[in-house]
Amino acid sequence: MRADVVVVGGGIQGVTMALAAARKGLRPVLVERADIASGATGNSYGIIHGGLRYLQTLDLPRWRRSRQAQSWFLNNYPDFVRPLPCVMPLYRGCFRSRTAFQAAAMLETVLFSTIGGEPPLPRLRLMSADEVLRDYPIWSNELTGAALWHDAEITDLDGLMTTMLTQAGVSGEGLLTHNRAIALCTEAGHVTGVKVRDHKSGEERFIESSTVINCAGSWCNQWNESGAGPSAAALAFNLILDLPFPGDAALAISERPGRGRSYFLRSLHGNTFAGTFYRGAPGEAEPSPSEADVRQFLHTLDRALPGLGLSEAKVLRIMPGLLPDTDGTGETLSSRDVFAYNNPDGFHTIVGGKLTTAPLLSLDVADRLWPDAQSMTRAA
Repeated sequence: MRADVVVVGGGIQGVTMALAAARKGLRPVLVERADIASGATGNSYGIIHGGLRYLQTLDLPRWRRSRQAQSWFLNNYPDFVRPLPCVMPLYRGCFRSRTAFQAAAMLETVLFSTIGGEPPLPRLRLMSADEVLRDYPIWSNELTGAALWHDAEITDLDGLMTTMLTQAGVSGEGLLTHNRAIALCTEAGHVTGVKVRDHKSGEERFIESSTVINCAGSWCNQWNESGAGPSAAALAFNLILDLPFPGDAALAISERPGRGRSYFLRSLHGNTFAGTFYRGAPGEAEPSPSEADVRQFLHTLDRALPGLGLSEAKVLRIMPGLLPDTDGTGETLSSRDVFAYNNPDGFHTIVGGKLTTAPLLSLDVADRLWPDAQSMTRAA
């Protein structure tokens, strides 16, 4: 079997990489060890962030890239992505204050006027304390109101990924699910292809190609031992709870009102979707939250929002994934994009820091690998 490019990994990075390669006129083959989007992509919270958080640290390049990625999803796949209102309660004497969000809103206005674009979603506004208390059972002591902004959410991940694969021309023998890449094949320092094994039959086959792109995420170093990607030592998981959630917006809460890590809760098919819990998981090959992890997350949520009874809620589904970290301890997540180029010649490893910006990373890699070919349209 021969391919112009073999993409290993069927998450958002691998699928958008196959799409970017196809738009350059190449014929990709995609290899996935399980089902498409069965790992961190399929178990993510599904929010396409607009980069508002980066204005807190004045990281303007990351803000702009997040807004560009958000526009890319909304413009290209409106049937699968929609606006998501998000509410964050604000408290007196905290960094997350009305003043801070007013400054962020003003800065975004200036930035959009400078770059000559329009916000893809409604602009941030501030709510009164009475407004937010009317909808949510949050801590009211020292509450000054709430920030309301819009991100985007993926409403049909299976439909989105299937559509991208169809656009990439990846189907039939070009889509090898339940096939594990087991060996990178080289000759005289150049890639010649990949050997894969079918999980069900045990049959092995060789896919001939001079270009292999490793998009296997937390498993990127498990099958080829290149060491090109960051270590995957952080466990993350979300929960779907058998509990109705008030309001239509995603609600950001924290154990200490207005301080510390934020967790997001929103309604999903009449239940509550809660995320995201993190802990260090160095050396773990599969994402496996323990009962203690789940209990800890439920109690954390209950302390943050005691009026909803979250600690007693029935867990309908646990959605786990492994994520890259910065130093192998799992204590600090890596948000940077990694692109290891020609190691060996023709082999490239891509590990995206965020679901939001994965398509833009794929575009950048395609432009670097095939600069003279036609590329898919970028959203401004």
